[in-house]
Amino acid sequence: MLLPSCGDKVTGGPGTAEPTPNSASANSATSTSSIPGSASSPVTGGGTVACVDWVRFETPQDQYDKASVVLIGTSVGRVGETSIYGSKAATHLVEVEQVLKGNPGEGDLRISSMPPTCTGGETYPGGDPLDTAQRVIIFATKQGGEWFTQTPAQGVLPFPLGAEIPFH
Repeated sequence: MLLPSCGDKVTGGPGTAEPTPNSASANSATSTSSIPGSASSPVTGGGTVACVDWVRFETPQDQYDKASVVLIGTSVGRVGETSIYGSKAATHLVEVEQVLKGNPGEGDLRISSMPPTCTGGETYPGGDPLDTAQRVIIFATKQGGEWFTQTPAQGVLPFPLGAEIPFH
């Protein structure tokens, strides 16, 4: 599922200021990350930044199949931030209504919105997907002991009352 981009593997993860590039073959899909994407190369003058090529899921069923945790919930609000792939990620407290897959633990859950990378300084150009009062389905994966939405664009799906679950 990982798509190599510039031939550098990036290690490091949430809470780290910058990931560390390691030489790897451009044909290698080796990664210690459970987050679909891949890293790229150092950026001159700005330290190491990972530009991730995110997988695109064709259907919500594909998202469900690849996620570690899938839940229905509502963001209570932003409770901090972390860092992943050299980018800042907003962390939210999510009130969990129902867990559909996986075991995220009991009670409310801290989940960070996976940021798109290499956006030129704006963390969420299209808006933070968890910065909503809507009831949503969250597709999440764990990285370095922290929960993140599966991808920047496909980790959160609006789920109003009365809607049918779009997967089985």
